[in-house]
Amino acid sequence: MSATLEELEARVAALEAERADYRAVLSAINALGANQREHSDRVHAVEDGLSGVEQALSEVQRTVTDSIGQIRSIDEHLAEVKDLIVRALDR
Repeated sequence: MSATLEELEARVAALEAERADYRAVLSAINALGANQREHSDRVHAVEDGLSGVEQALSEVQRTVTDSIGQIRSIDEHLAEVKDLIVRALDR
């Protein structure tokens, strides 16, 4: 079975078409990989930002806790001062 020139040309055209399809798929995969890397970089940037926010919130929470303790201490001292004033006025 010998192939004619037209059959050989058709086979070559088909192989070239397959190769073009392969290149298109490869290009799409490369583009998808680049897109994935970009998204990954953005996710890492967001995670870093969230980590900073978490640290800041922890610091605010400590400050609020400290402030509440100081306010309670001030309230206790004010109560003592009021008691002293009331005792002094009662004399």
